Amino acid sequence: MNTFNKVIVIISATVVMAASFTAFAQERGEKKGTSPLDAVALTCIQGTIDVRDNAIIAGLDVYYPAAKTAIQTRQAALKSAWMQTDQKTRREATRTVWNAYKESVKSARMTMKTAHKAAWTKFESARKACSPKATKDDNGSFGMDNQL
Repeated sequence: MNTFNKVIVIISATVVMAASFTAFAQERGEKKGTSPLDAVALTCIQGTIDVRDNAIIAGLDVYYPAAKTAIQTRQAALKSAWMQTDQKTRREATRTVWNAYKESVKSARMTMKTAHKAAWTKFESARKACSPKATKDDNGSFGMDNQL
């Protein structure tokens, strides 16, 4: 058997296997009673995605300016602290600046985290209201956005 014939046999076998797996998967899905979502449910879920993601974006719109302001405040305060000639006074001033910065960023992050959690909680309940079957189709989760 030459190389060309081997390639044809391999391709044919691959096509037959793919068709068999597809038929098997369809048959298996039908046995479990999985039916496709109707158009109303699909539209409903798309609306809940918009609500969730717009709420997360709004949380980010609050967080990033607050973080930027915290950094700008820190920058000015550290420069002022480094104008101190006395080491003890300078050290205390820089410690105060860093603590204030840490609290500002922490507060902004908690505000964003609260908005993020509320958006996902609302999304989960709205998605279930659209269709209980929809929860199985989306592998995304609350934790994926936590890195923002």
